[in-house]
Amino acid sequence: MQPFAIDTVLRIAAMTGTSPDPQVQESIDINPACEVSLNTLADLFTRSYTNYFVPIEMDASSLSWLLSTQTIDLASSVVLDVDGVLAGFTFISVRGLSQRVAAMGVLPEFRGRGFGQKMLKQCIENAREVGVHKIVLEVIDKNAHALAIYRQLGFEVSRQLVGYQHEAATADRKFDDELHEIDPREVAKAAVHEGVGKLPWQISAESWYATRPPSRAYTLERSVYAIVSQVTETSARLNAILVPRTKRRKGWGRRMLSALYRKYPNREWLIPAVIPEDVGSDFFLANGFQRHEIRQYEMVLRLDEASTRYPYEA
Repeated sequence: MQPFAIDTVLRIAAMTGTSPDPQVQESIDINPACEVSLNTLADLFTRSYTNYFVPIEMDASSLSWLLSTQTIDLASSVVLDVDGVLAGFTFISVRGLSQRVAAMGVLPEFRGRGFGQKMLKQCIENAREVGVHKIVLEVIDKNAHALAIYRQLGFEVSRQLVGYQHEAATADRKFDDELHEIDPREVAKAAVHEGVGKLPWQISAESWYATRPPSRAYTLERSVYAIVSQVTETSARLNAILVPRTKRRKGWGRRMLSALYRKYPNREWLIPAVIPEDVGSDFFLANGFQRHEIRQYEMVLRLDEASTRYPYEA
């Protein structure tokens, strides 16, 4: 699985196929995911992506990591039971009065029967009951079927999100900066101090607060910050790069990239499609990155009048 993929495909497997056959009578129950063990959820997660174009293998340990880093609440999440068989799941992340559809999956033999939509409807109903103001999700822009379903449920497109990749990144010989590893929470604190707002859920300060190993955070003289994750022998993922306002347009961003390339040489660098298209585009393109073909829409369902008065911020 390529490092950028998990952020862009987790909901697709539940939203493909055709409408359910109204003649089929089945016993369907949708229950809180907290009633199921981690091992069972991990197995359901893995089997939901069997034979999919980006297979995802999950065990209890990796699922626990996902739950903690994505602030997924199993009491707000659901599992689907069809005739006594666990057939799907929807994971919901929670922050205050906002929620995010973090992951969805349906077993291959149960797809195309509207079960993804049924689970999402239940999650929306649950959110309304507890006073949630809004729910956000991301969907690949070319997934017309899922887009239509989300719109039917009341979600509206708020903006387009893009990703980047750099296949031949090399350190700039002009710079010899040494990276200093820091707690990822320091990156989050810097973002809050800088007043960085209205960013998508996955690149907000709250997400950076939840970062944990094996992800790593670095700084150069407190003049630029970065978070790196999913480092393999051939690739690495750039989760965050932040330059304080007083340090911008002074080359600090480029110096950070060079220092990262030196620490993790001979790798392709990937930025998942969670970046607003009007944020950082000039910087990334000027430093050798290309926009990835995968693009997403951020969609928001507003459940309370307050969410209209106060625009969504992760």
